[in-house]
Amino acid sequence: MFSGCLTIEENYTFKKDGSGTMEYVVDLSEMGALMKGLPGGESQDDGLQQMDMKDNIAKLEALPGIGKAKLKKEKDGFVQRLSFRFEDLKALNGALNTLMPDSSGKQEEFFRWEGNTLVRSNNRHATELGGSMGGGSGDTTDMSMMLQSMHYKYSFKFAGDIVNTEVAEGVVKESIGTKAVKLNTDWSVITLDPTALDVRIELVRR
Repeated sequence: MFSGCLTIEENYTFKKDGSGTMEYVVDLSEMGALMKGLPGGESQDDGLQQMDMKDNIAKLEALPGIGKAKLKKEKDGFVQRLSFRFEDLKALNGALNTLMPDSSGKQEEFFRWEGNTLVRSNNRHATELGGSMGGGSGDTTDMSMMLQSMHYKYSFKFAGDIVNTEVAEGVVKESIGTKAVKLNTDWSVITLDPTALDVRIELVRR
């Protein structure tokens, strides 16, 4: 009953020189609220322990071009915010491979520039996470509802203006002024299309 209560956020800020900051958020607060109403619900379950990111701090700090890694926990640990600074896309890609590995064990080039377009691609981390969190139900309707309750969010903020943002079908796009954009989808979309989290953002670069 708890496995669908998950929201993942990736929040990015990019400076003109290509450096920036990233915040990775794991939000299980809905599960925490449900557990408080159950006998013995005050203790954290195995699922929460598996999502704990404290061991990632030392791993990130050891990567070239990564600094100021820190972890903030809220709502009794059911919301975790891991943030860090990166010098360039190479450093950012190294950090994301540490945070979001998939079963292949391969290094993914999550971000790259194609001219003035920042391209974000993905490995199978989100797809595999959705399978593990949404599994266990034999009812197709229940499975669909569970996957729809699990959300994945992006936010991107730039020093320059955004010309255009290309996203997959099923991803909701919200422009924040001319320099920021927010994206939102759920795991029913990700399960059907493993490339649903891929993004192309064209910028005015001088």
